[in-house]
Amino acid sequence: MARMAILAGLWWLMVQGRADAWLVGVPAVALAALASVHLGSPALPRISLTGLFAFLALFLRESIRGGIDVAFRTLGTRLRIEPGFRRYRLHISDPSARVLLINCIGLLPGTLAADLDGDHAELHLLDSSDSPDPQLLQLEQAVAQLFSLRLEAGDD
Repeated sequence: MARMAILAGLWWLMVQGRADAWLVGVPAVALAALASVHLGSPALPRISLTGLFAFLALFLRESIRGGIDVAFRTLGTRLRIEPGFRRYRLHISDPSARVLLINCIGLLPGTLAADLDGDHAELHLLDSSDSPDPQLLQLEQAVAQLFSLRLEAGDD
């Protein structure tokens, strides 16, 4: 039941609360829940309530900040981009937390996860002269707190 609630909540977020989307959403959520039970492990990751609120606050703040930043960079009179790629070492090893992290990297201003290679994410940046590391570490900390995990130390 918790799995259905989580998937339904994710669907609701993806369709921005539109009621008419539930015509497709109910079967999609049900099939996703069945598939996750059949294909995945039956245990849900341990979610921290405090971590959930902190993650949601970061999610909303970075969504707005990222949208505004990309709009200013691309819609101004002068295009302020210097696209490029960069590797980033992940500090989370839990598979569920990594999936969420990789999918949320696109929230950060001008940053998109293009590939996952072992412990590294290949990032596409709108401006390769800016370092996204502080924001990425903050996002990793929020995801780790959400899943009640600790970030792994390592040589970056």
